[in-house]
Order: sequence, then structure tokens, then C-alpha cells
Amino acid sequence: MSRDAAESDHATHPAYRLDGAGLLLRHLREGALARLEASVTRSDIPAISELAAEIGGTLDGMRLYQTHPYRRRVPGTRTFWTRGATRVLDYGGEGLPILVVPSMINRATIMDLTVKESRMRWLARNGFRPFLFDWGEPGQREAHFAIGNYLDRRLQPAFDAIVRSVGAPVHLAGYCMGGPIALALATTRPDAIGGVVTLGTPWDFDHFPEHTKFRENRKALEASLMTMGALYGNIPPQVAQSFFAMRDLASGARKFRRFAANPTDDPMALRFVAIEDWLNDGVAVPLPVALECFSDWLVGNALVHGTWRVGDTILDPSSITAPIMVVAGTSDSVVPPSSALPLAKAVGSTRVLQPATGHLGIVLGDKASHTVWNPVKDFLMENRAPRR
Repeated sequence: MSRDAAESDHATHPAYRLDGAGLLLRHLREGALARLEASVTRSDIPAISELAAEIGGTLDGMRLYQTHPYRRRVPGTRTFWTRGATRVLDYGGEGLPILVVPSMINRATIMDLTVKESRMRWLARNGFRPFLFDWGEPGQREAHFAIGNYLDRRLQPAFDAIVRSVGAPVHLAGYCMGGPIALALATTRPDAIGGVVTLGTPWDFDHFPEHTKFRENRKALEASLMTMGALYGNIPPQVAQSFFAMRDLASGARKFRRFAANPTDDPMALRFVAIEDWLNDGVAVPLPVALECFSDWLVGNALVHGTWRVGDTILDPSSITAPIMVVAGTSDSVVPPSSALPLAKAVGSTRVLQPATGHLGIVLGDKASHTVWNPVKDFLMENRAPRR
């Protein structure tokens, strides 16, 4: 086990930040620029001025983001366990052991974004011994992994190593698509699990806005993914990024206009850049994982129908004996609460928390500490398991 040097994203950032510029420019071309052309034809001076300000503000925000000097730097963290591309980071602390399982399509660094915005360091200061599972970028050994392979060959061995080290049952917290995977782990290790918390976890995909469209074009979707897999080896991170960005391009343009209106050294501006860098630094996934997420989960709604096969086993969340808390943000536009809340029914007796937050707001900020993580802490403390 070694302590990593101070972690920095500086070396991995290209000179040009991948901010979804193409999608935003398409939005401007088809929206504001088209309306501007019509306004010029009508000589509508007030509309021309308003649209020029909208377009200019968006472009200014994109330019300022591209050239912003911020680079992520956080103190080094001890690597507790590693295998292939995956690793477990140990954030110290003397309290209840908890393993945090993030999504596979984004960097695990969302849980340790900055020194101030670090949920893992918060947990270490507030009665826990937190471990973070980092899926990493799939390498040659993971190139053909399905989620069940990751569970069998990465997550379960890592979890077992934590249990042996701490000598006690370990709590689980699964964020976004890490939630169903944490539940699958809980079914395989019932005696070693303390409690389980799902955070913004998708469950019923009937409530995803893309469900019907993708269901009607399932064969084309699968063919597209398989073509990308053949070309690139893994499915590029831009696939998932574009999927969510296309839901509301106007919102993306607005956030860049707001960014442009603030001084670049303003704390909120620095926070914006940190979050954008994380959003745009996605992770490629193996083709089998992408097919599970898009075809089985999104189109087939396998989680809610009880047909998702993890390796040789179909996930049955009602078989989990550990106490479970379901957290669904009421303003979550990534995983709508109508998608997350049916999980509570699927697992039976459970605790439900509905904070007034969005998807990232479940993890980041002081508000999340008070409205999400303090209740999570109380729930897990109530279900403290004895040492083995």
C-alpha cells in the first residue's frame, strides 16, 4: 500500500478543454443564430440586440473556460488495493468503514473534486473510514468485461480485502449507476455488509426521456455501439456525455453565459471550472458494459423488470437483508426522481430521502452535507454492525 503523490489533472488536460463545444455551437446555429438571421431580415433591432448578447455571452463563456488557468490539485491519497485498471483509495479516519462505488462512465474524482469539495474527506472527518472504488480507464485486461466481470474480478475482491483489513462489516454507498452495482455486491456478501445507500440511482427507465425513442430504435442503437466498439476498442466517453447534454442544450449555453458574467477568480467561477473539467473528462467503457447500460437497462428496463443478469445471477434487490436508504434528489435532471424512487419498492422495507437537490448536488457542497450526508450518516450509525 502506498501513498500517492499530490494528485493533479494538469498533465492529462489537453490545451483545448473538451467542453462539448460542438454541441453548443450546433445549438447556437440552429437556435439563436437562426433567430438572429430572421430578426435581421425583419430589422427587429431590440431582438437583434438581445440575441447578439445571448450568442456573445455563450461564446465568451466558452472562451474563458478554455483558457482558464485552474487545474485540479488535491493532496495525495493512499492506494489500498489495485488490480488491472481499478484501484481502491483509502481516505483514513477511525470510524465506520464505508466503500463508495461511483458511476463507471465518469471519473471517481467527483467524490474528491477539490480539497473543499471532497465528500471522501468529509466522511473521514465525520465518523467514517471511507474507501473509494476507482474503476479507472479500461485497459487490455478489461476490454471485454461486462458489469458482472467487473463485479467478480474487481469489486468483490476489493471489498473482501477491505473487510479483512478492518475486521468489521462494511457499509456501501453507490452513486448513480454505481447504485445497482453496489446492490449486486450486497447480494453476494450478505454477512459482510453493514448498510447500503443508493444516491441518485436509476432504476425505472420508463421515466428516462429517451426510453421510448431508443426502444423503437433498439437494433440501430446496438449496431451503432458495436460499430464504435469495433473502431475504438472501447466506447468513447463522448457517447455518454452527448447522451445527457442533448437533453437540454439551452441549459448548457446558459451556464456558460453565467460563467462569463463573473470574475474568473471568483470562488463560484473556480467551482464551475472544476465541475466542467470533471464532466468533460469522462471514461471509456467496454462494449459489453455499454450494451448493458443502453440496451438492457435503458431500453429493456431490466432493473425494474427483474431481468438484469449480473454474471450468472439475476439481481433480486428484495433478497438483500442489509438496511437500505434510497436518496433521490427532487431536482435531479440526470436521474429523475420518478426513476430512482421505484427502487424503494423493489427492496421492500427501506428509508427514503428526497433532498431538494440535483444530481451533482447530492454529492457536492455544504447543502449536500446538511440535507443528504448528515441523514446518511445518522442512518448508517443507527445500523452500526459489530466488529467481526
